[in-house]
Amino acid sequence: MLFFFRTLIAWRRFILGWGVTGALVMAAVSFILPRWYTATTSIFPPEPSMAMPSYTELVQQLSAPLLGPTATGVAPETVYIEMLKSRTLGERIIDEFELMRVYKTSRIEDALEDFHSHIGFSLLDNGLLIMTFEDRDPERAAQIANRMIEELDDITRGLKVTRAGRTRDFVGRQLEEREEMLATAETELKDFQQEFKTVDLDEQLRSALDLITELSSRAIALETELQIMAHYTSKSSAEYQRKQTEYGEVVGQLEKLKRGASSDEDIVRSYLPTMDEVPEVALQYMRLRRAVEVQTAVYTMLVNEHEKARIEEARDTPVVQVLDKAHTPNLRSRPKRKILVMVGGLLGLGWSSMLALFVTAWREESGRNQTILELLRPVAADFSRLRGRPRRQ
Repeated sequence: MLFFFRTLIAWRRFILGWGVTGALVMAAVSFILPRWYTATTSIFPPEPSMAMPSYTELVQQLSAPLLGPTATGVAPETVYIEMLKSRTLGERIIDEFELMRVYKTSRIEDALEDFHSHIGFSLLDNGLLIMTFEDRDPERAAQIANRMIEELDDITRGLKVTRAGRTRDFVGRQLEEREEMLATAETELKDFQQEFKTVDLDEQLRSALDLITELSSRAIALETELQIMAHYTSKSSAEYQRKQTEYGEVVGQLEKLKRGASSDEDIVRSYLPTMDEVPEVALQYMRLRRAVEVQTAVYTMLVNEHEKARIEEARDTPVVQVLDKAHTPNLRSRPKRKILVMVGGLLGLGWSSMLALFVTAWREESGRNQTILELLRPVAADFSRLRGRPRRQ
């Protein structure tokens, strides 16, 4: 340790000189290196899609809380990031701003790689997305950042319109089928009432009818919703699996009511075992009335969802909500001149210190070798004289 400090003090001017030289060299390099400017913009997370059927109207009609609360889905905060990194959006920006000429390449793959290397993302805890883009031209950096958000909005709106159109077509076909089924059910109930006039239902039987109607309506609604979701999401997605679990719970409630029953009368008896006899006319009326109520509830729901999808398809409003637009940056983001100067100074100090320690150690080692030679010199002289003395004959 003493050798270390003694050497640094002895070589202090040399070491400090190289430290200053390194700092000056890096300062000069910072003026030579190209300047990069970073533009920053921030957007809000995407809202849940209006094109996805919510079925709130039908749920409001179901008064009995048969199922526990279910999740309404998760907000896809990372969807925007993947879309901004997509090839489609990248090629649009590269073509519009002629970035292949800027990046000095003739291959779109190389241009995309350079383009993506200058994009940065930061997702805050509250879902706010911060996007940065760096370029040698500060105005172009801000223009590209803002244009990327505009392209993101265009792509998102196109996807929503496509999804809404598919939903509208599918719901429209379901609506036609349910309209025919509702008309048939209403006709059968009307014919039955004309034949048997008024049928009085026991209060317990009416309760059983309401519960079965409620569960059947919800099961059909969830089944239809799963069919619609299959058009725009994978069956392995968390959203689809959650809805399928909810559908299974409703079907489970129905199966629990049946308990192996093969007819409506058996279902009613399993639900209300105290009823010894259920009139056949009442059971027939119950079946017809249940069919009408189920088809009416599903038909009403489909009408509402069809109108929602039609409105969503025709809507042409911005989807991406921008908090802060990108402005032309005044200060460069790199190179960081202060950091370069500090690194240069430290490198100069470190290199010169190591050189000083090495030279000092070598000199001391050379001095020790010279001392040994001085001590051995008389011995060597005597040895030489002995070798030079003539031998006796």
